[in-house]
Amino acid sequence: MAADPSTMTDPKRIKILMQNALIRGEEGLARLCMRRIFELGGADQSDPLTQRLWQVVTAYEETLRIKHGRAQRATKIRKQIETKGAIATLSALAMDKVVTPGFVAVIETGMAEFTGEYVVLEYANRFDDTVVQAARTRLEGFGIALPKTWRSRLM
Repeated sequence: MAADPSTMTDPKRIKILMQNALIRGEEGLARLCMRRIFELGGADQSDPLTQRLWQVVTAYEETLRIKHGRAQRATKIRKQIETKGAIATLSALAMDKVVTPGFVAVIETGMAEFTGEYVVLEYANRFDDTVVQAARTRLEGFGIALPKTWRSRLM
């Protein structure tokens, strides 16, 4: 019986388990591994919103790694987090008129909860109404169910 990725804390071991699952055709286990890798992003952050942002970055970088077969860092977003902070970075992602490749890549994994727009709605009380509306519009435009905990201030 394979290890349970939800109890694992070492991303390297989870990636090995995911690769082995894919080789054996165990798509369900591979998806669980991918989800766990995303979840572990930002585990060292004390602010839940910042932790969620790092999960978004991890999700994007991991989808790039899978697509290209090698690690690729999301340098632009990482620099923006460093210089402007979590709120400004998430706001910029939501307000961007162009749908980013990272957004599309993560949506294609079926894990929209690891997009910046989703995080904005989870923490809507920390963002301006225009940012919240932009995040909501983008998610709805892709047919994504909004977070269950989210209650619109704009309705």
